[in-house]
Formats: sequence, C-alpha cells, structure tokens
Amino acid sequence: MMGSGDQGIRVSGIFIFLFFSLFIFLFINCANKENRIKNTRKFIKEWNYDRALTEIIAFRKQQDAEIQYLLGYCYLKKNEFGEAATYFKNSLAITDVFKDSVLNLYNVLAQNAIKIDEPTRALFLYQEMAQLVPEYEQANNLFLSGDLNFEQGKYVLSAEAYTKALEIDSTSSQAKEAKHKLIKALTECGSLDFALQLAEAEYEKLKTAANLLQLSDIRFALGKKLFHAELLDSAIIFFGEIISNQEPKSLLDDAHFYLGEIYLKKNMLGAALKAYKKVLRLNPYEKGEIIKQTKERIKEIKEKI
Repeated sequence: MMGSGDQGIRVSGIFIFLFFSLFIFLFINCANKENRIKNTRKFIKEWNYDRALTEIIAFRKQQDAEIQYLLGYCYLKKNEFGEAATYFKNSLAITDVFKDSVLNLYNVLAQNAIKIDEPTRALFLYQEMAQLVPEYEQANNLFLSGDLNFEQGKYVLSAEAYTKALEIDSTSSQAKEAKHKLIKALTECGSLDFALQLAEAEYEKLKTAANLLQLSDIRFALGKKLFHAELLDSAIIFFGEIISNQEPKSLLDDAHFYLGEIYLKKNMLGAALKAYKKVLRLNPYEKGEIIKQTKERIKEIKEKI
C-alpha cells in the first residue's frame, strides 16, 4: 500500500515527464518550422513557388508574420492576387515589419507592367497596394498610370487613376496637370455632367484661357447631347453660354447654327434666320459643310415667310 508521500512523488514525476515531453515537442516543432521557412526562402530564390508553398502551407493558420508574408509572396508571384492579399493582410495585422517588402513587391511588378505596356495591370497593382497599406503615399504611381492610360485612349482607366491620385495629392503641379486630363478623360467617356462640374470649378479658380476653352468644349458637347434628346430649352442654355463668352472661336459658328436648328424646330423662324445669318458672318469665305447646311436652312425659312 502506497503512502501519501509516495503518491506525491509519483504525481510529481508524471508532471515532470509531461513538462519535458511538451518542451521537447515544442522544440522539435519550432526547429521544424524554422527549417521549413529556410527551405521556403531557398525555393523562392529558385523561383520554384509551388515547392516553396508546400514547405509552409501547413503553418498557414499560425499567427506568424513571416510565414504569412512568405505565403503572400508565393501567391503573388503565381499571380493569385486574392490569396496574396489575404496573407499579406494577415502579416501586416501582426506586425509592420514586412510592410516595406510588400510595397516593394507590388511596386516592382507594377513598374514591370508599365515597361511591357500593360497599364491596366499596373493600375490594378497600385490599387492593391493602396488597400493593403492605405497610408502609403502613392500619388506619383497613380498619376503615371493615369498618363499611360490617357495616352492610349483608355479614358475610363485613366479617369479612375487620376481620381484616386487626386484624393491623395490635389495641390502639386502634377495634380494640376492631371485635373485637366481628368476632365478630358471624363468628357471622352461621356461623363459630361461630372466633367462640367470639375471644369466649372477649375475655371472659377484659375480663370485661364485654357480652362475656358475646355469648359466651352464640354458645354458644346452637352448642348449637342440635349439637342439630339429633344431637350431644346436646356440645349439653348449651353450654346448660349459659348456665344456669351465668345470662346472658343472655332465653335462660335457651330453654336449659332445649333441655335438656328433649335429655333427652327420651335417654329421661331425670325430667331432661326438671325442665328443662321450669324453663321454666315462668322465665315466670310463661306466654305465647309456647315455653310452649305446654313444656306439651305435660310432658303427654307424665306420660302415659309
């Protein structure tokens, strides 16, 4: 029969055994993880990202910033952007030790995309960076992406890039140039109301001839759009503003011609005739399709009067 002392010794022995067993297990597991991380980095250097993943995928649920970063790295290199972003977010949530490395990875990929003329891909990568590290000042990259898309006539993409960049930087000389291009891009996209809003704000702020020219171009485009939609009274306002400002000179005759068309539709023959005669006065050499149409309209009106 065991005494209480012997029983206590036995319990203590079991406790010590379990303690050392746990210690040995954790030591082996830790050593195994470090070895797996080492192997992962080795395979990454060899560009063997699938093999690198097999080394550490079993540790994917661990709150280890390095493992989460390495998983994100492998998936990014495999162009699996959703998985990459998930693991990078995990890593950055634990610590910002790998923040610069994450930003550098995306920056390099974006610059490579620009070099091989893939601005859409570059913009996507910059947007991913902004989501992962919101405080990162990446306006220059977004301005660059906007310019690339603008030059290629990809106005929707350029407008997206410029808009995002201007949310970060709206005062630099680069930003001022981008605003002008953004308005142009929006106009080309057919987003005339938004383009008009920005153009009016820029003109009121700067009062330059270039701003007025851009504003008048948008007003003319809106006037035509409203004219073809049979919203004649609204169209008159926009053509009237161009005539009132006398800018741009190249659109004055067109603005008067459309006013003539509107008044003709409204059966205001006297006002229409006056507008058409103004078109002829603005074109003393009487050349071009608009002159031909104007003369036909004048003839029609005189036959009715």
